[in-house]
Amino acid sequence: MTTEIAPQPAQGRTVRHATVLLPEPRGVVPPVTARRMRRALLGYAVAWLLGLLPALLGAGPSLVALGLGVVLPGGGLLATGHPLWALAAAVVFVLSLVVWWFAAPVVLPPLVWLAGAVLAAYTAGAQPVPGWRVAAVAAVAPVLLVAAHLVHRVRHAAQVRTGRALNARLARVQFAVTGPPALATDLPVAESSPEDLARLRYALDLALQPLEEFDGFTHLDQYREAALRYQLNALSYGVAMSQFTRTPAFTGYLAEAQANAITKMLQRRVWGYWARENAWGNLSPRRDPVANRENIMLTGFHGLMVGMFETLNDDRFSRPGGLTYRWSDTEAYAHDFGALAGSIHRNMAGSDYTLFPCEPNWVYSICNTYGLNTLISHDRLHGTRYVPDIIGRLHDSYETEFLRPDGRIVGIRARHLGLSWNFWASASIQLNTAYWLHAGLPEIAHRTWWLLRENQLTLDGGRLALPFSTSNRLDPGDYTLGRDTFGLVAVTMAAREIGDEEYAAAAQATLDERGPVASAHGALRYGEASALTNLYSVLGRFGRPSGLRDLLAHGAPDAWRTGPRLAGAAYPEVLVARAVTDGRALDLTLLPGGEPVRTTLALDRLTPHRTYTTSGARAATVKADADGHALVEVDLGGRLEIRVH
Repeated sequence: MTTEIAPQPAQGRTVRHATVLLPEPRGVVPPVTARRMRRALLGYAVAWLLGLLPALLGAGPSLVALGLGVVLPGGGLLATGHPLWALAAAVVFVLSLVVWWFAAPVVLPPLVWLAGAVLAAYTAGAQPVPGWRVAAVAAVAPVLLVAAHLVHRVRHAAQVRTGRALNARLARVQFAVTGPPALATDLPVAESSPEDLARLRYALDLALQPLEEFDGFTHLDQYREAALRYQLNALSYGVAMSQFTRTPAFTGYLAEAQANAITKMLQRRVWGYWARENAWGNLSPRRDPVANRENIMLTGFHGLMVGMFETLNDDRFSRPGGLTYRWSDTEAYAHDFGALAGSIHRNMAGSDYTLFPCEPNWVYSICNTYGLNTLISHDRLHGTRYVPDIIGRLHDSYETEFLRPDGRIVGIRARHLGLSWNFWASASIQLNTAYWLHAGLPEIAHRTWWLLRENQLTLDGGRLALPFSTSNRLDPGDYTLGRDTFGLVAVTMAAREIGDEEYAAAAQATLDERGPVASAHGALRYGEASALTNLYSVLGRFGRPSGLRDLLAHGAPDAWRTGPRLAGAAYPEVLVARAVTDGRALDLTLLPGGEPVRTTLALDRLTPHRTYTTSGARAATVKADADGHALVEVDLGGRLEIRVH
């Protein structure tokens, strides 16, 4: 029998091999979702019956129209002979649902629905409503619900057949799941190319501006993917990954950039959306963005920024009040990394989905991966046991409630209604979810990537194409349609993380040949892509096999956390292409950011009072002071290798 082996990760570490089949569905509708749907249908059935009572009891036209307006959005208008108004009411109701999804105002759809009913009562006139019209309006919703159920059953059966066919192939596939590296040398540290550094400079220039400034960021709304917080998240993740895979022995401006992004998240203009969403989504006046039952789109995403930063730099954001969200001079919410992780764990443990909502009502599978990754890093850094407590239930939910029988991850569910839709099951959603799941649920991540590679991604002549669909050609950072740049960026992220460099290189080559490229002060970006897409492209560019999994689940090895380190270098005069320590020596590769320059480098974590030999610097030796610090002067005119030992 032929055995297919999934792409292999970097060698020099423990690896276990796993065969991961698609689970057999637990019903036409998953159990938790089925309970939510039954509850919602019961509530609607009560409203439907109450809406019909005026007609059944022979009430006047106004009351009958009001009741039929409760039975169906626009139903009262339709029954009283106003079909165009009824159509308008239905369209406005659908738009209210879109706004509810976009910004979480849960009160909007009921208000629109009720307004249509009131309008029907006001315009009903004196003529009795014909019985056939009452029956027609009453029948619309049941007929649509039955039709939707039948369509779902047909689609579900087709997906089950597809899933079983895929399982016949998956049974011959072994996925390589990496374990912790035994030695620091098991973690590759590559050297950044001039192109890599120019792309990184785009993120650094955004991050290193004053904290109150947001020049170069997209400013559209603070509710969806174009929000400032998501740009700050992506910025921090990309810089952290560059530090981990290229310069783990350098803090300096890389640490400052991440800290700035984390600190900018604390500004009201970034997190203040929650006060509005909680008010119109939960009818609650509470503004605290952390002490609540939802908002993983802040706690999970912000927590992951801190987890990456603390792994590579310091614990300032874990100290009491280290993350204080300020509303005004007199109102602030003092939290820290532990509070974010505790909130995520509490909400996951208290949800029958285990996954919990971003904004009021809406549960996103990808958002919860960020929450899981926050818990993974917090457990490792602070000795908590959050992940073991919830990982079994979380795995079960991803495999049942948020997975179609054909292997596609369900991207979104309405918490109260259980509903989802195919728009949020595109290749871009699958790719991003596979990437962020790899640290905590690697088997699902590997299987998701394999399904995408086998069934949706097309590789031809070293170039890559995604399926043609609206969602795959949406730039979520500015909501423009027509280009698959974001999807290709997601391929570079997922393929590189899983260890499939062929697909990662093809996606990167496709991106690079598309153009145009925008340049500013030595920084490069994709000129027709949003800030969000460009920032995630940095994360993909600096990834490597199991890079995210190593950073979050395994962290930095002892040698990296204790050995000599480059603590300071002038930006942008000095670009650090590589910086690594074996615990005793420090190896650096530097490039000039512009003209040749004589500059001073700051070192720390040296042995106090010890004299070190240097190569590549102006002086042959350097002596550490009582705190283990030293300064080294270099002439930087081109690529320069420096060794301190």
